[in-house]
Amino acid sequence: MTLALMIALSLPCLVQTTRVPDATLQEQPTPAVKIIQGPVVELVTDATAQIAWSTNVNAGTVLHYGDNPQNLNRSASMPWGGLTHRVTLRDLLPETTYYFRAESPQGQDTGTTDSAPQSSFKTVAKGAPPVENRIPGSK
Repeated sequence: MTLALMIALSLPCLVQTTRVPDATLQEQPTPAVKIIQGPVVELVTDATAQIAWSTNVNAGTVLHYGDNPQNLNRSASMPWGGLTHRVTLRDLLPETTYYFRAESPQGQDTGTTDSAPQSSFKTVAKGAPPVENRIPGSK
C-alpha cells in the first residue's frame, strides 16, 4: 500500500504540462512599405536636382522622371535599404520642367512597393543660384 500511495502521489509530477503562449507575445507581421513623407525636391540647379522621401520600413529607392508627364523615360536609383531615400538627377536642361514619380520597392520582409503621386519641378536658368528645400530633420 505504501508503494501504491507513493505512485499515486508522484503521478502529478509525471503529467506533462503544455504552456499556451500569450497572444500578446506573438510577433506582429511587418507592415507593407508606405511613403510617409515627401517626396521633396530638396535642391534644384540649372543641371541637377536632388529629391528625397521617407518610408515606414527599409525599402528600395527608385525615381522615374522625364520632361513629358506622359513618358517618365528616365530613372535614378540608390542601393536598397534605409528609411530616407535620396537621389540626385544629373544632366538636366536649364529652365525645363521635369515630372517625376518616387517609388520604394522591395519593402523589408514583405516585398511590397509604394509609389507617390506624380509631381514636378523646374530647373533654374543657366548660372542662376540653386533653390533649396529640405525635408525637416534631414541632413
